[in-house]
Amino acid sequence: MSKLNKTAKLAFYNARKQDGDTQKLAAKTGFTARFINYVLRGERSVNDELANAMYSISRSRKTNSQMANA
Repeated sequence: MSKLNKTAKLAFYNARKQDGDTQKLAAKTGFTARFINYVLRGERSVNDELANAMYSISRSRKTNSQMANA
């Protein structure tokens, strides 16, 4: 099984993000919430530490479109 790259982890997270995740990521990684928002908007590139944190908090969630259809 191959690992997901940083861009794939960002896409995975974006499909599952919830309110308050930016603050959770900031607390978990030490990056500011502002920097995380820049990454989410595509103004900064995602690094490995942030990509891994995004993936870990969202991996057990359903996608937002699945939640809307439920």
